[in-house]
Amino acid sequence: MKFKDFQENVLATLSLYLNALSDQAAMSAKQAALAAEHPDAGIQVADFTRKAWDAMAAAGKLPAARAEVPFSPRVSGAGKPVPNVCLKVPTGGGKTLLAAASISRILGQWQRQRTGFVLWICPNEAIYSQTRKALRDREHPYRHMLDQASGGRTRILEKDDPLNRADVDGNLCVMLLMLQSANRETKESLRLFRDRGSVHGFFPAADDRDGHARWLEDVPNLDYYSDVALHWHVVKDSLGNALRAIRPIVVLDEGHKGYSKLAMDTLYGFNPSFVLELSATPADRPKDSPPVYSNWLCDVRGTDLDDEDMIKLPINVAVKAGKDWRACLRESLAQLDALQADAERLHADCARYIRPICLVQVERTGKDQRDGSHVHSEDAFEYLMTLGLREDQIAIKSAERDDLKAPERQDLTSPTNPVRFIITKSALQEGWDCPFAYVLCSLASVSSKGALTQLIGRILRQPDTEKTGIASLDECYVLCVHSKTKDVIAAIKNGLEQDGMGDLATQVKTRDGGDTGDSTTMKRRKGMESLRIFLPLVRWVEDGRVRDLDYEMDLLWRTDPLAIDMAPLAKRLATGDAQAASHFMRIGLVEGRELLEVQDRDSVGETPGFDPVHACRAISDLVPNAWQARTLVDGLLTELAGAGVDVSKIGERAGLIIDQLRLHLEAALDAMAEAIFRDEIATGRVQFSLHTDGRNYQVPETFEAALAKPLRGLLRDDGVQAEKSLFVPATEDGLNGLERNVACYVDGKAATHWWFRNVARSQYGLQGWRKHKVYPDLVVAVRQEGASERVLVLETKGQHLDNPDSRYKRDLLDLLSGNYSGQVVGDMALDLGDNRALHCELVLENDWQVRLAALTH
Repeated sequence: MKFKDFQENVLATLSLYLNALSDQAAMSAKQAALAAEHPDAGIQVADFTRKAWDAMAAAGKLPAARAEVPFSPRVSGAGKPVPNVCLKVPTGGGKTLLAAASISRILGQWQRQRTGFVLWICPNEAIYSQTRKALRDREHPYRHMLDQASGGRTRILEKDDPLNRADVDGNLCVMLLMLQSANRETKESLRLFRDRGSVHGFFPAADDRDGHARWLEDVPNLDYYSDVALHWHVVKDSLGNALRAIRPIVVLDEGHKGYSKLAMDTLYGFNPSFVLELSATPADRPKDSPPVYSNWLCDVRGTDLDDEDMIKLPINVAVKAGKDWRACLRESLAQLDALQADAERLHADCARYIRPICLVQVERTGKDQRDGSHVHSEDAFEYLMTLGLREDQIAIKSAERDDLKAPERQDLTSPTNPVRFIITKSALQEGWDCPFAYVLCSLASVSSKGALTQLIGRILRQPDTEKTGIASLDECYVLCVHSKTKDVIAAIKNGLEQDGMGDLATQVKTRDGGDTGDSTTMKRRKGMESLRIFLPLVRWVEDGRVRDLDYEMDLLWRTDPLAIDMAPLAKRLATGDAQAASHFMRIGLVEGRELLEVQDRDSVGETPGFDPVHACRAISDLVPNAWQARTLVDGLLTELAGAGVDVSKIGERAGLIIDQLRLHLEAALDAMAEAIFRDEIATGRVQFSLHTDGRNYQVPETFEAALAKPLRGLLRDDGVQAEKSLFVPATEDGLNGLERNVACYVDGKAATHWWFRNVARSQYGLQGWRKHKVYPDLVVAVRQEGASERVLVLETKGQHLDNPDSRYKRDLLDLLSGNYSGQVVGDMALDLGDNRALHCELVLENDWQVRLAALTH
């Protein structure tokens, strides 16, 4: 198989590194021998992995973008240095191909052998299945590379397969492992670390005391049985111990997902001889002690893939006005038909087969979620049938239904496969690859654009990694409804960044359609043009450095999801108490049912009908770490079994369980984050004050706003046009009834100097202990008699205070207001006038006039 130019460069760089690694390892071995021969000479044995990295840096062979990032050493569970490199390659750049080719080079140049053991770790079930299928196919290019490296002696294994030392010595064994399966919380938690009868030949017989002692001396992190009285240790015949003894080459697919402390301790606890990470977006953990960075050996960009004709560009975006999702679906079909006509012309000219496919993103897929107000997969399916498509041309891909599993539909590139439309919500986000996917039709609302971000990469791959010469077939298409163009563009650009192709953001082209409403420049009113107004933000202050508070880095990262107790949730689900009764009435638990005995985490994960991978994905925004998410899901299933739930029927209630799990996690993480937030305010690391070094929000002099035409001026109850708005024109556009009443009230008060409506998500926001910022509705400056000017930050709420969102906003605003120091932090004078006093307030519909009267007197 011929490599692309950038792939050749990656492999050439790896070869250079392996040569440098071998040279430095030989030097370190000599140092170690001298140190052992002369223990009193104080000879230091150098870390050969660091020396090799320094040699590559000195030769200018490492990515320039990481020049300032230090080398991050890795150490095995036995305390030995482990070579670790990351191949940063965008999605669609052939990471699996590069991994297979890299194994051959690592075996030949580093281990100097043709046999050995590779532990290939996959991040999810989809990628695991695809990799297993490719490596087991003796005709597949990946398998060819492994067979060439081993001389045709390649064995593909899974974790439950028997393992014999003779197999490892005489073959290249590649064992595939799911990321979650390598997670280890306790020594008894997984089969991987248990003594079992299918691992042979690695350790001495049970009565060979000296043999076991030697093994434990050579590999101190082996698990063993111990007889304290006899001082006798027997090494367990477990797969985990076998891996530690073998010292495998580790391939970590989607390497950025394996950077938690638990994941790294487990991974390097296998005593690997080499770790190869593959990632489009490598991760760093600079706040660890010591910091952990990804060691980029190469930096492949999106432009490299474009130069090799591997992706479809540009991305043509059309955002349809209005809310008619059926019109958007009709236009997607028209686009697909046009592409199909061009594909047929291509086939007639050169016999090259392409069948363009459209991905349809809907809002709902569950069988009980078809409510008529959200676009359901069945809605889209039925409407496509009315447009003349056959049933076999449409497939639904979701956690509940997978039409692509049918044998005749599995190979989407086959000329006999009839599928033209694939309807999904988010089931195609990871590990799914079909180069015939050309059109993405998003029928989801703006709040669901996260899924759109994930789906963008699914339509980028060019069939056969070769341009067709027909412009329409060398580009891809996105059609959306319920959205603004700028939001869709932002989601697409985020998707490109997540796939490691952020440099291609300029290749997004808009077509017809666009935002509804005209853009109007809002300017300061006369006399206010030069007034400099600064508002405090929530900042993280540490070691003299000041930056915005980051929810994920400063709060979520400090929470401990594994400390969340699943027992109360399991009990609530099992008993159907008041909190869960409205959901649980459908479950109908049968009295006297027989419980399924859960032996370990692996058996729990095999609960019939329940997909733990889907459950982990459903909580990934709350628990980004895949290991932790799987641990929580498995823990809940175990607790459900212990609480008396019939495990064999859990799959029928997956939707309910996941919904309740999300609510449980949200409440627990929210409480943890709030405690951290309050503690950090007390320590001074979280501050709400003005800074003289520019780290404040400065109210702009102008901004763009989408306003309806003709404009509706904001009239007060006395019939006077609003006159104290900081920005003009002052209109009713965008104001709800309560906001309008409050704005008119403060505009009519003599004490009001100025006020402005805060445009959500584009102006002033306050970060709290939840992910999303609070964007106050109005900011008002009040001149109080005999006192300095006071700034009021007002959030209006038309619902009762018992609403959880209202309580959160009230608590946050009260906390920030109470901890606003009123002082200016820094050395440089700042022209703030008298705007030092500040008060944050949640104004409720039932008593807003009373509160505002007290605040603006």
